Amino acid sequence: MASRKNGSDSVVGALTISKEESSPRRARLANSIIFGILGAVFATWAVRIPAVSSALSLSEGDIGIALLGLATGSIIGLVASGILVSHYGGRHVIRGGLAVYSLTLVIIALADGLAMLVGILLVFGFGKGLIDVAANAQGVRIEQSYSGQIMGSFHALFSGGGLVGAGLGAVATSLDLSVQTHFMLVGASFLTIGVVASLWLFPKDPDTDTGPTVTLPSRKLIGFCAIGFCALFIEGVGNDWSAVFLETSAHASATIAALGFAAFSLTMMVGRFLADWIVDWVGPTQFIRLTAAVAATGVAVTLLAHPVLSLIGFGILGLGLAGIMPVALSLAGNFDPDSPTEPAIAAVSTAGYAGFAVGPVAIGLIAETTSLRTAFVPALGLAVLIVVFSGIVPTITRAPRDSETTA
Repeated sequence: MASRKNGSDSVVGALTISKEESSPRRARLANSIIFGILGAVFATWAVRIPAVSSALSLSEGDIGIALLGLATGSIIGLVASGILVSHYGGRHVIRGGLAVYSLTLVIIALADGLAMLVGILLVFGFGKGLIDVAANAQGVRIEQSYSGQIMGSFHALFSGGGLVGAGLGAVATSLDLSVQTHFMLVGASFLTIGVVASLWLFPKDPDTDTGPTVTLPSRKLIGFCAIGFCALFIEGVGNDWSAVFLETSAHASATIAALGFAAFSLTMMVGRFLADWIVDWVGPTQFIRLTAAVAATGVAVTLLAHPVLSLIGFGILGLGLAGIMPVALSLAGNFDPDSPTEPAIAAVSTAGYAGFAVGPVAIGLIAETTSLRTAFVPALGLAVLIVVFSGIVPTITRAPRDSETTA
């Protein structure tokens, strides 16, 4: 063992790491960093949307079209990542995705019009999709080395990364840094950190196909799919429109506008850390109903269009949305003891990403003909639909494995 480490590992020590050194604890730390970077880079773009929009003289409808390019690229990246992970392993795909994601962030500021911005965001979203599936595949493998569930912590750290990115964005705007300088500093820094962290990720398992299974949803899954669609549609309110709403509709300063995404990300992170405990306490169906009501309250407070109140509203919205999608995925994957888990989770995930793609565009188009405040109103109706669909989804009949939390 010693000779192996002193031999091959010493030659490529700067680029790789031996399987023996890829311990579950180190892999968990590395994957946590990757999730954090995934959220931080996205937040960096999100909080500077108003500045990019102003520089290119984009309307709210134009912003919706640009966000459609990002969502489309993300979906393409998700599909491609599933294929690439099964062939090359998650560690290599994460490295490639980091390069695409971070470097494309740097060139967003070079866009000279809507068409070019859509093209750049398509590639930016593609890189995000590559990392998304690969990091989740790593998370599944890492979790198998632990006695309990840990996937929630990865997703919470995505929100934590969003908080960091939003905070850096607020600092950048307060220092009057240009978008290009801001994006260059963030892109280069997180690319370096991510590549170094990837050294501790698990290498490809030659005996396991980690690619996702995609299938059309069965009738029993329709309710879960509807919940996923509605939840991620509403999430677009906080992810893509918080900064724009605060600056244009609530007349907040650019710094306060950047903090809207920070408030949303902070409460999303806290809510995801707490979700498993609350589900144990009240049950999954009641949890979805209660949190959907909280999300609706957040939208309502945001619609008051006052800088402070809207900032609080985005925080409430994040807290409400935090656990809905993870709990829906858990329910969908466990309700039928005679069916495999993966196709169910894939179906609900696909429906959710459809909502994530449609939401920002729909909000932009409605805002173009009315106002951004009016465009947020349908999110209230979707929150009500989540409550309705939570009452018709099947209950869990599959017995939980040892050391796992029953949902």
